[in-house]
Amino acid sequence: MIDPGERAVRFVNALRHGKGQWAGQPFNLRPWQERIVRDIFGTLRPDGLRQYRTAWIEVPRKNGKTHLAAALALYLLVGDNEPGAEIIGAAADRDQASLVFDVAANMVRGSKYLRGRLKVIPSTKRIVDPRTGSVYKAIAADVAGSHGFNASGIVADEVHAWPNRELWDVLATSTGARRQPLTIAITTAGYDRTSIAWELHEYALKVRDGLVDDPTFYPVIY
Repeated sequence: MIDPGERAVRFVNALRHGKGQWAGQPFNLRPWQERIVRDIFGTLRPDGLRQYRTAWIEVPRKNGKTHLAAALALYLLVGDNEPGAEIIGAAADRDQASLVFDVAANMVRGSKYLRGRLKVIPSTKRIVDPRTGSVYKAIAADVAGSHGFNASGIVADEVHAWPNRELWDVLATSTGARRQPLTIAITTAGYDRTSIAWELHEYALKVRDGLVDDPTFYPVIY
């Protein structure tokens, strides 16, 4: 049986860029990106489920953050063996949520396998897997009051720009019925020290430095 971390890496590397100078080219994870993917998906508990429930990935601009977020959302949608998976692509506003969705949609269109399996619905910013009843939804922070989520995976983009912690809390509580829910926050650094992003940044530092013992939290800060 293939290692789950290796499986995730192979999936992402098989995707193709959809726009710009790299359009049509394989994703080809950089070494630091590959390590993150292997760690998140390949670190397991004794019962075989994933160890990590939250990953905080803080990187400088122009390091492929949006493409990595889109690729991980697609893997959670079709590669996580979660029946009726519900993947939420969350961002501060509709424009930012659309960025990750559009990249994911282009990755689907560029893959013969995914193109035949998934249905892209641009009007509602959804990607549906009819085979498993799974769905990827792009949402913005202004829908935080809309309950009813049953998230198995959350990809939170540019958390430093989120206006408050309401959406984060709503999504976190929506994962309670899932066996191995995963929240991946990918963001550049912010400056507001009263924000949810600063709170998570500080928590990530404490976990990284061994001041807090939380084996379910995976901190990456560049």
